[in-house]
Amino acid sequence: MLLSLGLLVLPQAAFIWLSLHADLGLGQISDAVTLENYLRVLTDPFYLGSFWLTVHLSAAATLFGLLVGFPAAYALARIGGWIATIILSLILTTSLITVVVKLMGLNIILGSTGLINTSLLALSITSSPVQMINNETGVFIGLVQYTMPLMIVLLFGVVQTIPVEIEEAAAILGATRARTYLRVILPNARAGLLSSGLIAFNMSMGAFTSAVLLGGGRVRTIPVLIQQMIIQNNDYGKGAALSTMLVVFAFLLNLIAGGLLARGGGGQTG
Repeated sequence: MLLSLGLLVLPQAAFIWLSLHADLGLGQISDAVTLENYLRVLTDPFYLGSFWLTVHLSAAATLFGLLVGFPAAYALARIGGWIATIILSLILTTSLITVVVKLMGLNIILGSTGLINTSLLALSITSSPVQMINNETGVFIGLVQYTMPLMIVLLFGVVQTIPVEIEEAAAILGATRARTYLRVILPNARAGLLSSGLIAFNMSMGAFTSAVLLGGGRVRTIPVLIQQMIIQNNDYGKGAALSTMLVVFAFLLNLIAGGLLARGGGGQTG
């Protein structure tokens, strides 16, 4: 609790205090307490559009990660043994590589002369390079790459808590593999899917490097705007207001999701 207080609460409290003061220019803020920064953000279509962009990119990356990550985690959990251990070790190893290095690698692969476009042109699938960086597509790919390894590891643990016997019982009663997956496995993994999805969503909402390196500064998500306002423009009050609103939004979303999870019981094994 003390560590969280020092690393999270106190710095954010400083941001909240800054957000309540208007910017005077050249990094100066007024002494008077005001809600001007919040009113400006909430009434300006540019900032509202940036919030929507951040939310929908984060949600899309999270949904894609769940759709791909859960089947992968399920397969690994059911395979087990040394094969699962090796694959999980490789997945965890990717987390040791600096995010900047991984994104620079993606930048090269996804570029107009990268491996993907070169292959598409060689196979005559496209007549010109496909633009996959410096736009929302590149940021989406970067967010998926950033969150996917953690999601697979988390979901692997979730699947391990689901007894194999209930799948065998469903098969004995005549359920197909698809029906067992939809009616038995997914309901019992609901709590884990929600918690893993929330973690990935929170990570994506605060991701700065993906938006900068793969968005080329053109995809202005909230973290990018915060950096530009505080570092480049010295608009500390407005940048602090955006930071505070981002944290509050993520907190409320997690609170609502936690309430829904508690209300639904988190899935029952039966």
